[in-house]
Amino acid sequence: MLDLSCLESVAVTGASGFIGTHLVRALVEGGCRPVMLTRSTAKALATHDHALECARIDLADRDSIRETLSRVSPATILHLAGTRGHHDPRGASVACMEGNLDTTVRLLDAAMNTRIRRLVIIGSAEEYGNQRGPLDETMPLLASSDYGISKVKATSHALEMHQTRGCPVVVVRPFSVYGPRQPSNMFVAEAIESAVNNIPFAMSRGDQKRDLIFIDDVVRGLIAAACAPGVEGQVINLGTGRAHRLRDVAERIWQMTGSQAALLIGSRPAREEELYDTWADNSLARRLLDWAPTVDLEIGLKLTIDFARKEGVSKARLCQAM
Repeated sequence: MLDLSCLESVAVTGASGFIGTHLVRALVEGGCRPVMLTRSTAKALATHDHALECARIDLADRDSIRETLSRVSPATILHLAGTRGHHDPRGASVACMEGNLDTTVRLLDAAMNTRIRRLVIIGSAEEYGNQRGPLDETMPLLASSDYGISKVKATSHALEMHQTRGCPVVVVRPFSVYGPRQPSNMFVAEAIESAVNNIPFAMSRGDQKRDLIFIDDVVRGLIAAACAPGVEGQVINLGTGRAHRLRDVAERIWQMTGSQAALLIGSRPAREEELYDTWADNSLARRLLDWAPTVDLEIGLKLTIDFARKEGVSKARLCQAM
């Protein structure tokens, strides 16, 4: 069990998202009672089994943020809320700047008027863009995707706030996170869902490599970043330090599931932002956070496949009961 004695009071944005759901569960299991900062309290409460406090916050509204933080007064904030801008009618660029940069700027500014001890914000490996790995935190940021660019700007603002106003912020930069409850439009989740349901899976040639990190390891890294002394103003990678070809990952999923569906490698083109490799240098996390990944790809895939199968059985039973 994680040692959470360092956390007095903690609030989480994005608590109903993929990473947020796992983080809140880990905090509760460790004895914390996190406050979920959310625009939709009904959605946040429906996501979690535990009776937790929800505080309504609109990250697009500066006054809403100030009022909520003043009332909740958390010592630690883990800011996971964000967007990739898919399907937003305004376009991905506008959506990402508003949902990732502007919200972070408002939250950091409001937090400085509270008793905040530590503010952890989540970055992305996409900030590095197309560079030869392993990718370390000293490298230039060459993001090309709308999401990556917005994250670069949010990171830059956070570090500036630390330098100019002493904001106790830490930026955690996860690589390719996967695991149970991941949205089905992400590669590993989509491949596993197709495999266990015997649905043909169309993918690119899959020559691009990804540093795939299991959700539990990311959650441990986030909590370590919230607790470790003297890491304010740091940007810290969370990755395994190994890169896997996506076609190899898909083929392994097919072997592990025994799926009879067609695995259609090379049947669709890759998006431009998918063409390069990602591979983390995680030495800074090991040194500053005393953190290391513990779940290798084989075990992580098995856990995710097992969950997908159980979820499928539960849905089938629910449909039969209706």
